[in-house]
Amino acid sequence: MKQNPFSLYDFLGYLIPGSTLIYAYLVFKKWGVNISDFNLEYLFSSMFQSYSQDILFFVIMAYSLGHLMSFISSITIEKFGNWRYGYPSKTMLGYKKEPFWVFSNNNSYCDADGDETNPCFKNIGRFFLILIILPLSIMDYLLGQLLRFRNFYSKKLDDHLIDITKKKVLALLKILTKNEEKEIEFNLKEIDFNRIVHHYAFENSQHHQFRMVNYVALYGFLRNLVLIFICVFWYYFYCSIITIDISLSISLNVILFNVLFMTLTYISFMAYMKFYRRYTLEGLMLLVVIKDISTNDNTNK
Repeated sequence: MKQNPFSLYDFLGYLIPGSTLIYAYLVFKKWGVNISDFNLEYLFSSMFQSYSQDILFFVIMAYSLGHLMSFISSITIEKFGNWRYGYPSKTMLGYKKEPFWVFSNNNSYCDADGDETNPCFKNIGRFFLILIILPLSIMDYLLGQLLRFRNFYSKKLDDHLIDITKKKVLALLKILTKNEEKEIEFNLKEIDFNRIVHHYAFENSQHHQFRMVNYVALYGFLRNLVLIFICVFWYYFYCSIITIDISLSISLNVILFNVLFMTLTYISFMAYMKFYRRYTLEGLMLLVVIKDISTNDNTNK
């Protein structure tokens, strides 16, 4: 496995999402909005007969497309999740997230951008992001906010565990900076401590490395899956609009399938947030149980 140039993330994060998007395009290209003509058995037989000779080209295209999707999903789906619910490493420790709509540079919130951008530009960027991922935005408001589905993936830890975790994180940061000329005071609310925690936990917990890698692959795959369903929604929505007759009548099937794609988008987003949170929690809990770190200020590693 160490000599294998491809990792689990290459398959779950790049190859499979890229293949899925290509195959979804082929489905809609063949049937358009005529879902009633959908024949799964014929689809598989015809597609594999047509593209089996070009399998290498298909794999290369799918893998390349998967990389592009991974980048786009990181600047759209991941950004939306962080703006909407804050970074899991900070919200789980009880820190308030920055409001989605920013009206002032208030440092009392954990800023998901990590910069000093003018609030007006932040709001403009977030507005256009909402429009791009509109299926997710609508379902997140209806199910996540109104029906409180957000509680499945945005709750903080219990107070006792929060206290222990904060002490361990501060102890690790002090150990890493013990050779500084003067003691540094750390404010966990304003620094990106999670990168340090996960690198330290990964290096010092060999038995848990495979689980952490799995979590990364799963949340990367699910993040790309959210983007796939959004693309499918917009393509199907476009096909539906251009086929509406002069009376502007819309069939019930069109409405149902649009709602279906929106629902699948939000379910995939919930799963992404779940594994994103689990990955973060895994690193924090590994740091808590590592015996090399003492919460006493005068204890060296």
